[in-house]
Amino acid sequence: MANTGITVPDELLEDFDDKVFELKAEGEIDRDASRSEVIRTLMEEWVEGNSKSDSTATMATAD
Repeated sequence: MANTGITVPDELLEDFDDKVFELKAEGEIDRDASRSEVIRTLMEEWVEGNSKSDSTATMATAD
Protein backbone atom coordinates (compact mmCIF):
# COMPACT_ATOMS: atom_id res chain seq x y z
CA MET A 1 0.00 0.00 0.00
CA ALA A 2 1.34 3.43 -0.93
CA ASN A 3 2.11 5.94 1.81
CA THR A 4 0.96 9.25 0.32
CA GLY A 5 1.43 12.69 1.83
CA ILE A 6 -0.71 15.73 1.05
CA THR A 7 -0.62 19.36 2.07
CA VAL A 8 -3.84 21.05 3.16
CA PRO A 9 -4.59 24.36 4.87
CA ASP A 10 -4.71 24.11 8.67
CA GLU A 11 -8.30 25.36 8.79
CA LEU A 12 -9.45 22.70 6.31
CA LEU A 13 -7.81 19.96 8.35
CA GLU A 14 -9.38 21.27 11.56
CA ASP A 15 -12.81 21.41 9.90
CA PHE A 16 -12.33 17.87 8.55
CA ASP A 17 -11.32 16.55 11.98
CA ASP A 18 -14.31 18.30 13.59
CA LYS A 19 -16.65 16.68 11.05
CA VAL A 20 -15.09 13.25 11.63
CA PHE A 21 -15.46 13.71 15.40
CA GLU A 22 -19.11 14.65 14.91
CA LEU A 23 -19.80 11.62 12.71
CA LYS A 24 -18.07 9.32 15.20
CA ALA A 25 -20.26 10.72 18.01
CA GLU A 26 -23.36 10.09 15.87
CA GLY A 27 -22.26 6.51 15.15
CA GLU A 28 -21.86 7.17 11.40
CA ILE A 29 -18.15 6.32 11.56
CA ASP A 30 -16.42 3.70 13.71
CA ARG A 31 -15.09 5.43 16.83
CA ASP A 32 -11.69 3.78 16.30
CA ALA A 33 -11.33 4.87 12.66
CA SER A 34 -8.19 6.87 11.94
CA ARG A 35 -8.05 9.94 9.74
CA SER A 36 -6.28 7.82 7.11
CA GLU A 37 -9.08 5.24 7.15
CA VAL A 38 -11.72 7.94 6.75
CA ILE A 39 -9.88 9.57 3.84
CA ARG A 40 -9.31 6.17 2.18
CA THR A 41 -13.03 5.35 2.48
CA LEU A 42 -13.99 8.72 1.00
CA MET A 43 -11.57 8.17 -1.89
CA GLU A 44 -12.99 4.69 -2.57
CA GLU A 45 -16.55 6.02 -2.55
CA TRP A 46 -15.62 8.86 -4.90
CA VAL A 47 -13.84 6.54 -7.33
CA GLU A 48 -16.72 4.06 -7.28
CA GLY A 49 -19.25 6.84 -7.87
CA ASN A 50 -20.92 6.41 -4.49
CA SER A 51 -20.13 9.88 -3.23
CA LYS A 52 -22.97 11.68 -1.46
CA SER A 53 -21.91 14.85 -3.26
CA ASP A 54 -23.23 15.49 -6.75
CA SER A 55 -20.90 18.43 -7.23
CA THR A 56 -17.87 18.36 -9.46
CA ALA A 57 -14.74 19.52 -7.70
CA THR A 58 -12.32 21.82 -9.44
CA MET A 59 -8.82 20.49 -9.01
CA ALA A 60 -5.77 22.72 -9.06
CA THR A 61 -2.75 21.27 -10.80
CA ALA A 62 0.86 22.31 -10.75
CA ASP A 63 2.23 23.73 -13.98
